[in-house]
Amino acid sequence: MKRLIAIMLACVFVLSAAGCTHTHKFELSEAESIPVGCLTDGLEVKICSCGERQETKIEATGHDMMIVMDVKPGCTRPGSTDYKCTNCGKMEYTNVDPLGHKYEETPSEPSRVRRCTNEGCLSCVWTESNNKHKETLTFNFTKEDEAAIDAKYNEVLAKVNAAAKYDPALHGYAEKGALADEYAIVDALHTELFDLVMNAVAQRQLAEVAYYCDMDNAELEETYSYMKDYHTAIVAKFYTLSRPFYDSCYRDYYYYGLTEEEINAFLFDSDAISNPEYTALKERNNAIEVEVLALENPVTSTELPKLYAEFVENNNKMAALMGYDNYLEYAYENVYGRDYTYEDVAELSGYVKTYISPIFDKIYTKWSTLTGFTEDELNQYYSQVRDPFFETLEGNTLVNDYIDLLAFTSNPDKNFTFSDEFNKLMGDGNMFRGDYEGAFVTSIYSANLPIAYFGKGYDNCFTIVHEFGHFMNEIYVADITEEDDEFNQSYDLLEMHSQGNELLYLCYLKENAEMSSMVHNLVETHALVNMFYAVIAGMTIDSFEQALYLNEYEGTNADQIMADGKIAPDEYDLLYAGICADYGAADALAGYWRGGMTVQSPCYYVSYSVSAISVLQLYEVANTDGFDAAKDSYLKLFTYVDEDTEMTMEEILEYAGLLSFEDEELYKNLKDYMLK
Repeated sequence: MKRLIAIMLACVFVLSAAGCTHTHKFELSEAESIPVGCLTDGLEVKICSCGERQETKIEATGHDMMIVMDVKPGCTRPGSTDYKCTNCGKMEYTNVDPLGHKYEETPSEPSRVRRCTNEGCLSCVWTESNNKHKETLTFNFTKEDEAAIDAKYNEVLAKVNAAAKYDPALHGYAEKGALADEYAIVDALHTELFDLVMNAVAQRQLAEVAYYCDMDNAELEETYSYMKDYHTAIVAKFYTLSRPFYDSCYRDYYYYGLTEEEINAFLFDSDAISNPEYTALKERNNAIEVEVLALENPVTSTELPKLYAEFVENNNKMAALMGYDNYLEYAYENVYGRDYTYEDVAELSGYVKTYISPIFDKIYTKWSTLTGFTEDELNQYYSQVRDPFFETLEGNTLVNDYIDLLAFTSNPDKNFTFSDEFNKLMGDGNMFRGDYEGAFVTSIYSANLPIAYFGKGYDNCFTIVHEFGHFMNEIYVADITEEDDEFNQSYDLLEMHSQGNELLYLCYLKENAEMSSMVHNLVETHALVNMFYAVIAGMTIDSFEQALYLNEYEGTNADQIMADGKIAPDEYDLLYAGICADYGAADALAGYWRGGMTVQSPCYYVSYSVSAISVLQLYEVANTDGFDAAKDSYLKLFTYVDEDTEMTMEEILEYAGLLSFEDEELYKNLKDYMLK
């Protein structure tokens, strides 16, 4: 048995030794293996030819994310980071909230803007004013104020009516004596009345500005409309005192220094202004102006021509009451202080058609065909001509740098800098912004304080510079206007202050702005198109107004328009189109008369033409003799008053080294220079 067991064990050993002669050769089975993923486990299967299997589990690798795009957040733009897995290609996105603007604590520019301190941001925000003039420039007129005016008027009238009737043998002017003492009392009362009336005039101005700032406010509109009529009525009432003073023993005191001819002219005007018929016509035109402002779409309105026809008729009737043949004659002489008549404009019109229209056509054509700008170049351009000055640092900085260069140094008593006054304007609360689409500067009479208004779309760099030219003149002549009631400046000159500032700024940009040549070209062409547009537009509006106020027209479409001897309201668009065609600007100015200026500022816009023609010389001076030469010439349009406040317009231009707009040589020079 033991031997049998031993033999059996020996056989097992032999058999086992025979099996060890086969070595497994495992090979990967792709069919049965499962690839490992970023988020899923894998399985590696290997099989030997003998059928033996090996299975190995492989843990998921997880994503290997790599940044493929990283956009940093801006002040208003969100940022984002894009990731891509290097293993599976999966994308992941992470959004980053905008940083938000971080503005300086205090203003860093004369314009009182605070810059955003975030790197690369060109945003800025205007700092609210310190409200230094808040009370002075806030509408606060009440029924008590009206009662005070009425009471003071009645007091003055009672004194004058109680006085002896004028007797030249008894009541001649004498500096001393009982009559002089008596008149001094009456004169003091009259001065108090005048101050009250002028305060009412100022309150009318403030009501207008308040309405312009919020034109959807029905209460402000009602107040504005009321104050316009009250202004008309109270001025008329004030002038009713002219006759009683003339008839009284105070005549030679009240009219001291005037000739008999001047006194008679003043009495005639006083009678006209205080005439109830005149007042009614004026009040109706006030209402028409408010109605026109409220029109939803003046460009297509069928009501506008009808309103304007009534407005023109009323103006002519008021002019007749003032002793004039038509309103044109009255406005040119009395409202705008011009040295020329509306008939003289015919010669200017001929010069414009001959010399200026070809320039406008060339520049307008160039402007219309400028293309090929990058987005960055357009943004640079927009920073000057479209973007709000108060919110765009790039344009704002250039304006501030330009203003820093301007100062009046010829008169030690008036050592004004534009920069200081700019800071005051922006900071003291006499700058307004609002809904009305326009910009203007006006002086609040009772406060002897200029204000500036910038409406929607009228707050870009060139508009700011334009209006600030007006503002600086108000500052420069403030002491003169306060002391000299007779001092007045032509509206043509006032526009030279503003349009000249625009052109001088353009010249500054050409020398100092870090813009590509393409952007320089775009900005320059834009500014010149606007300036020559002002010339053509002003002349077409004046021709349009002359046709309607005189009911005379001989230009394109005249046969159709004047067929029945009268220009009907439904022919106004055809009339204006014909006038534009005669000036070679039919496409550029289509419908321009409907913009409201013919109602808000009748017979005014020729001043834009005369002004632009005059100051365009500054552009040539700057390009030939340098910026400083043009600056010196421009500043003399202000400082002439230090030499002689009674200079004529021609003398002022000569003082500034400029040719008169009535000189044909000026037009020839402009054409030769601009078309070379």
